Amino acid sequence: MKLVSMIDFVLNKEQARTEDEYFKEGFYSDCNARILSQIFNYATFLNQHLNLGMFVPAIEVDGKWEVLEMPTPNISDSGNWNFQARENQYQQAKDRVLFEGFEYSHNNVITLPNKVEFIDLDDEWTIEELTEFAPTLTAKGQQLSGLK
Repeated sequence: MKLVSMIDFVLNKEQARTEDEYFKEGFYSDCNARILSQIFNYATFLNQHLNLGMFVPAIEVDGKWEVLEMPTPNISDSGNWNFQARENQYQQAKDRVLFEGFEYSHNNVITLPNKVEFIDLDDEWTIEELTEFAPTLTAKGQQLSGLK
């Protein structure tokens, strides 16, 4: 599923409202409340400022984002507890990623190969500003956006 602009989302909801069984049966307030809730949730999602963890597995440490690499076991991982902890941390960060296909470049800069040369996350972008690039949402992104 692709990320869509707010206008496209609202228009699609308006079309769905006219085809909705609740609307046809005269339950206007229930239907409108549901649609308005979806619109509000999507607008809230789009209004979020971007951070590195939305694009690649990363964690915030002391106000700065650190990209996590897929851990590999090494000889210093006594009993694999250290490796398991790093693996769990990486998986949790990966599960929080909202957009597919982005790559970390350097210093809070990301790229979307063949679409976006770079996005400097220090420039206070919002999710809505990404809609022009039509990024693909992960399952988590679909869930949080309400598009699922």
